[in-house]
Amino acid sequence: EIEAVRDFCNLPERYYLYAGTIEPRKNVARIVRAWERIADESDAGLVIAGRDGWKTSDVYDAIRQSNHQSRIHRIGFVDDENLPVLLSGALAFAWPSLCEGFGLPPLEAMACGAPVITSNVSSLPEVVGEAALTLDPTDINALADAMLRVAKDDALRDDLRQAGLDRACRFTWDRTAQMTLESYRAALG
Repeated sequence: EIEAVRDFCNLPERYYLYAGTIEPRKNVARIVRAWERIADESDAGLVIAGRDGWKTSDVYDAIRQSNHQSRIHRIGFVDDENLPVLLSGALAFAWPSLCEGFGLPPLEAMACGAPVITSNVSSLPEVVGEAALTLDPTDINALADAMLRVAKDDALRDDLRQAGLDRACRFTWDRTAQMTLESYRAALG
């Protein structure tokens, strides 16, 4: 399935993935700039999946300024059937969001076995725990270093995959419903 989706989207065998709406708080332009810094040291391409939101010019400017534009794949919206396959095939899922309410995409990526690189701010550290590489989302060098580490270190990638799968198992709809009910009961006294 991974190979079929890669072929259909004309993607490289190894790729970093961002999947989500293109908007400023998602920090996609920094992903492009970080990847640009390591593109000569890594054979992995960059895949940007998702619809355009608002204020996308920074992202498209970063892509246009790249010396490696042909290795950046802007594939648009990915449906619910193909997204898990795309996540499963990723070298790493890059999600250095500046602000998140919960952070479902990194959790989905972990559930699909993708190593996750994400922010150390907002709700994201609570969601990923120790199962992801976390960093200052404004630090392009830290993001580039994390991306390169994941590309070059098989053991780290394997550790992140397993830790992510284990972490994702803790989040279920049944557990969410139970905790919500407990919160209501506690609030009512």
